[in-house]
Amino acid sequence: MGLEKLLYLQGVGAEFIDCFGNLVHIPARDRQGILTTMLLQSSFHQHEHLHDESDPQSFDVQDFTQQQLSQPRIDARIELLDVQPWLLPLHTFQWCTIDKPHVDVYLPENYVSGFVVTISGENIDTISVSANVCDCVIAGEYHINDKRYCQYRLMLDNATLNLGYHQVDLAFNHDPQRKDTLHGQLMVAPSSAYQGRSAQPFNNNKESWGLNAQLYALRNEAQWGIGDFGNLAELIEYAANAGADFILLNPLHAVDISQPDNPSPYSPTDRRRLNPLYIQIEAVDEYKALNGELLSQKWQQKRLVLNQAHLINYDEVHSLKYAALEKMYQIFCSHHVKLETPRYKAYKAFLAHDEAALMQFVTVEVELASKYFTQDVGFYLYLQFVANEQLQACQLNAKQCGMSIGLIRDLAVGAVSHGAEISANADLFCDNASIGAPPDPFAEHGQNWGLTPFDPVKLKQHDYSHFIQLVRSNMQSCGALRIDHVMGLLRLWWWPLHEELGNGCYVYYPLETLLAIVCLESQRARCIVIGEDLGIVPPEIVACLKEAGILSNELFYFCKDHNRFKSPQNYKRQSLMMLANHDVPTLSAWWFGADLRLRRQLELIETDDKLQQAIDQRQQEKLQLIDLLIREQEFELPTSITSVEQLDFDSVLLAWIRVAANGNAQLFSVQLSDLVADKHGVNIPGTWKAFPNWQRRLPLSIKQMSQSPKVQQRLEAIASARKSRTQASAVNTSAVNTSAVNTRTVNTNTENTSSSDKLTY
Repeated sequence: MGLEKLLYLQGVGAEFIDCFGNLVHIPARDRQGILTTMLLQSSFHQHEHLHDESDPQSFDVQDFTQQQLSQPRIDARIELLDVQPWLLPLHTFQWCTIDKPHVDVYLPENYVSGFVVTISGENIDTISVSANVCDCVIAGEYHINDKRYCQYRLMLDNATLNLGYHQVDLAFNHDPQRKDTLHGQLMVAPSSAYQGRSAQPFNNNKESWGLNAQLYALRNEAQWGIGDFGNLAELIEYAANAGADFILLNPLHAVDISQPDNPSPYSPTDRRRLNPLYIQIEAVDEYKALNGELLSQKWQQKRLVLNQAHLINYDEVHSLKYAALEKMYQIFCSHHVKLETPRYKAYKAFLAHDEAALMQFVTVEVELASKYFTQDVGFYLYLQFVANEQLQACQLNAKQCGMSIGLIRDLAVGAVSHGAEISANADLFCDNASIGAPPDPFAEHGQNWGLTPFDPVKLKQHDYSHFIQLVRSNMQSCGALRIDHVMGLLRLWWWPLHEELGNGCYVYYPLETLLAIVCLESQRARCIVIGEDLGIVPPEIVACLKEAGILSNELFYFCKDHNRFKSPQNYKRQSLMMLANHDVPTLSAWWFGADLRLRRQLELIETDDKLQQAIDQRQQEKLQLIDLLIREQEFELPTSITSVEQLDFDSVLLAWIRVAANGNAQLFSVQLSDLVADKHGVNIPGTWKAFPNWQRRLPLSIKQMSQSPKVQQRLEAIASARKSRTQASAVNTSAVNTSAVNTRTVNTNTENTSSSDKLTY
């Protein structure tokens, strides 16, 4: 019983529903293995000699497990996690919603002395309330040695509180055992995330749509071998002119400077920092002071070679761009730092805003970069300053161009253990485990993403400070944030790094608290939230996300009812519908089966027989797609056609885009790679060096896209479909509203009309 209780307190799951709807019980060995990973000391260096038999201090996992799971250790851990919180009258962090403000105090039953709760802080007048336990309601209880302790909830109905983080103090009257004033933090959260214009979807006579782009893949003739913020500005103007409301980007996080061959934006070193490779060289303020040095043949020849390649050479791009940026940093030091110019003061203000986290990052960045570069910490601070100002300029440009949302950023589910975010905050994470997914038909042995998970207990013990900082930093310079694998707010699959500890299991997190933080930061930043909920989605999180106003993330390929694609009218209203994303084949590859042949080539499809089965299944799906397009009256099957292979793909693609864009989802987006009918995918899950993931550049520049009649036709189809969708919905809404008004008029003549009867939209 003691062990089972400890597993529960640590958040270690016992069972889950798999992708087939089957209940899976997790073996006790695997659960205990994950518990052991949590109890191990946080030290990623420990792993280096784990299996080194020549090391007399070699770590014995089994021996450690036996020690930690002995009954005295279990009892002590339960005492810490389950008993001690009830003996602490005021917790260091608590939260409430703005519509039901309260403070919780933990005291023995019928505590006789009075107490005073004082709240001060963000944009509020200091509130002081004198009370005793009789003025409270009991929200929970716990028995310790036959003594009942209660969670007394003091309601603050008459207090004027604002959204935000406030200080709460607790002092006691006439209690000689409780002389000291206790201090804590009270987070006052909204009931939902910021809704933006989506709360009034029929304004401006159109529903929102946009493009999703891999920033590094953008290209033009002037760049330095990789897409940058200058290209993003160009894309914003192009998309805005077409009527788009947003650009959905890949994560912009800093990636491992010491491993250029691992450029995945979903495997960052620090999710709070930006990737300096996205800096547009020519837009840096110090560029002009170089007096044309970077325009010399020496520099331009290197840039030209990189720019002609179809794949990004990250090694060379790093070397060239960092060499150019170092020259600009030297000018910044001589022209601005020494003279303390307004630009230097802006730089200092940027550092002061988040100095501790910035210093964590640049300190580790210097260590990681030592193999390639020799710059000091000031250089890396400068890069973050420049990247930040260029990203800010892009969002400002998007809003000035008329985009209702602008940029949508993407928050990765985790970071690599040796980066600054984890190594500088080891007390918050479990670096003995890695995030992934359990075995399923698509990955028979499960998926291991090589990312370090938050420890749910440590997260709470540190008052959620890092999570708050993480969300806040990623809601800057954007109109919306997509949270990758949003199910991680509830649970994550952990793989132990030590094979002796089993095959992993789900670990659960404090969903309500994390969701409240997301909603508060969303409202403060005026940032819409989209939750990427593809894969195994536990039912207990679905309603919570919906009630919190967080948009779901639909993907066309997966929107099916049995053996047919869903009608667009049945798409989730509260969602972002994407035709495809970075982990699935492009529309062209899907139609022609190029993704299946590639997977066979990479041995992800093991035999030719299985390949043929996949091709046959795809053929059926293509027929289902054509059936959908015909049902929606956007496509006519020529009488001379006897096979889908004879159909003109461009015609199919145009109808495909139009039908999906006319769907019920609040937001709709299409990949740039699908807009240009590129057959090459961004990422093949389950591969690393076998396929150039995250390296392929788009086949067309933005200028070439603007000159393409086919691309223009597809953009016009999206804009037209979204406008038609809005007009039809507006008519329906108007009819509903008229009916509601008429009903209300009748009800006013009825004696028992409820005063809470309100129109809803």
